[in-house]
Amino acid sequence: MHHTYLIFMKNNAQPFALIFDMDGTLINSNPTHKEAFEQFFAKHNIEMTDEDFVNYVSGRMNPDIMKHFFGDDISSQKINALTREKESIFQELFEPKLKPIKGLMPFLKKAKEKDIPMALATSAPKMNIDFVFEHIPLGEYFPHLVHDTDVKEGKPAPEVFQKAARKLGFPPERCIVFEDSKAGVEAAQAAGMKVVVLTTTHTADELKGADWVIDDFTEVTITKLGKLVPEKEKVVFSK
Repeated sequence: MHHTYLIFMKNNAQPFALIFDMDGTLINSNPTHKEAFEQFFAKHNIEMTDEDFVNYVSGRMNPDIMKHFFGDDISSQKINALTREKESIFQELFEPKLKPIKGLMPFLKKAKEKDIPMALATSAPKMNIDFVFEHIPLGEYFPHLVHDTDVKEGKPAPEVFQKAARKLGFPPERCIVFEDSKAGVEAAQAAGMKVVVLTTTHTADELKGADWVIDDFTEVTITKLGKLVPEKEKVVFSK
């Protein structure tokens, strides 16, 4: 770990890297995901309560969601078919209202101008990333992507964020995660990262434990983010 840290400091003068979730973080899509899941489950005669959405759907990967509601023994083919069915409903509902969270684009532009490395780490399938990137020019900010098929264990397991950190070449303590779900906050903390949480999907009370709670990106500055990374780690090696 120490070895990589030295390499990181030599290669990159930036004090931290940023890792973003997508749904509810870059776009306010979770109310529509909820609506899509309601329609999808209704077709399959399954009831989903608000509590079910918070505990078993929000922030989680489709395979985990489908197994919870359809049974652990469903095949991967069936999971893929159900995922396509649900995400098609979602895309149709969300397309007319697809836009970035307030303040996101100016913030990403500023972070890029300052050469702060950024990655996308999402529970979403690639088809939804492609769908979002077709409508909002986010591709240039996220050369590094981690999505549902890249990980074995979805959030609240830390794997998705650990993989993103490896792609960025940053140790976890120098990564700041932007999230909106309980599962996402737990995953970022389990990965040993700082976490900024948006109140798009849950209330501040439901998101306990985050390092910073925001309503949108107009509140975020690079300086404030820098304060989340402990001073003692900002050692610049002279070699």
